[in-house]
Amino acid sequence: MNARGLVLVPLLFSAAAAIAAETAAQPSAADIEALRAQIAKMQVELDAQKAALDKLTAARQADKVASQDAPKVSMTNGRPTVSNAEGTSTIAFRAIVQGDTAHYVQDAADPLAVDFRRGSVGGTAAAPNRENTSARDLDDEMFFRRARFGVEGVIDRDFQYKFVYEFGGNGGTEGPARINDAWVAYKGFAPFAFQVGAGAPSANLDDSTTPEDLLFIERATPADLSRSLAGADGRTHAIVKAAGARWFGSFAFTGRTVNDNETNDAQRALVGRLAGLVLTSSDYNLHIGASDTYVLRPADAGIDAGNPRSAIRFRTQPELRVDSTRLIDSGNIDADDASAMGVEIAGNWRNLLFQAENFWYEINRRTGNLPDPDFSGYYLQSSWVITGESHRYNMATGSYQNPRPYVNFGSGGGFGAWELAVRYSDTDLNFREGVEGLAVPVGGVRGGEQKIWTFGVNWYVNPNLKFVFNYLHIDVDRLNPSPTAFGPAPASPPVGVEIGQSLDAYALRTQYSF
Repeated sequence: MNARGLVLVPLLFSAAAAIAAETAAQPSAADIEALRAQIAKMQVELDAQKAALDKLTAARQADKVASQDAPKVSMTNGRPTVSNAEGTSTIAFRAIVQGDTAHYVQDAADPLAVDFRRGSVGGTAAAPNRENTSARDLDDEMFFRRARFGVEGVIDRDFQYKFVYEFGGNGGTEGPARINDAWVAYKGFAPFAFQVGAGAPSANLDDSTTPEDLLFIERATPADLSRSLAGADGRTHAIVKAAGARWFGSFAFTGRTVNDNETNDAQRALVGRLAGLVLTSSDYNLHIGASDTYVLRPADAGIDAGNPRSAIRFRTQPELRVDSTRLIDSGNIDADDASAMGVEIAGNWRNLLFQAENFWYEINRRTGNLPDPDFSGYYLQSSWVITGESHRYNMATGSYQNPRPYVNFGSGGGFGAWELAVRYSDTDLNFREGVEGLAVPVGGVRGGEQKIWTFGVNWYVNPNLKFVFNYLHIDVDRLNPSPTAFGPAPASPPVGVEIGQSLDAYALRTQYSF
């Protein structure tokens, strides 16, 4: 064997050994099949885990989408509000409950024949006028002045609505239940809004102040007479209103009020108001405005009704509603049309507030050659929030709102907000009234002149709870218009005698609202 052979022999042996080792390491068919089965099982488990993960992810995504589309519930100053996810539609629940009590301080009542104090005219033998008696002894009472519940909100961003039912009363008696607000408004043409339904159009500054924001228990008499002519709660209407950064305007066509008695033709009237801020800053506001109510056609009782056929009448209680007696009363005046014009000014400097309005009322008689009567009234009021809070100005209504306490009253040590207020009002429903002891001149009206001083203390416990205490000094100067105005003798005093009076009243209101 040569040298080449000696080299190849070991290489051949090494190659043979490697081939043998490789052949011995090859798995059998059974091993391969078991491995394939194990891989398949693992794949099934992986698929199951992936499916579970996909399901969980889909569920979480669905929950996220659902939460984005779900209605949202909020509570702002105690008022529950529900809105859709986009905030384009809302429904807010509203309530205001006012419980009033009053004590009247008068001279002791004597028989009708010698005690000449009287209320509204119109008593007869068949139906004696309650106010003949009640004017001499006003009723101390406790009752619910307002008990309103309802909803308001927005539909699809551009439509606003309000529906509120009233269960409270007037003159110490609650009910009957009635619609207070039921209207819908379109506000897609900013700054204008177009409203139809029933509610209170903006007749003057005091009228535009919501009941929960009133400085005193009741509105001033001159403002109340203006609003009652063709406005007030539950008045059917079509309104165009608008508001800017510093101005407010409203123009309404109004008809009857809800629950009015049926007539041959319902009243038709126009009610307008324009107001705004001439000065404003973080410390003060100065507001001026004007209002006008014009009755185009009083309610017509029909051709067979006699005189008055289309009556306009001014009368009201003395800035409390606990007793229903009206101490001033123009009586029914057969009218072709009537109006109430007013000017207003108000302002605040930090925690000081003042407000005043002056009104002129006119009635054009429907028939005859008698002179057309005119009346007047005004009020001035002011307040000082001694705890430092300010009344807030609401540009949407052109009026002031309650102050909100810096610290609510409660166990944490807060005292709420405390306020002192004063008001003087003068309402004159006399026209050519003549002199005491004599008959009224032809065409004259002896409705009486009423002057009231009111002093108030207001406690704002929190944004929802409020207590109002008022002391009123009431002075009524009024002459008896006729020997039969209050029914047969002795119901009617001698013509021309004084039938007014002076009295005091103490009143307390407890109010909860949201």
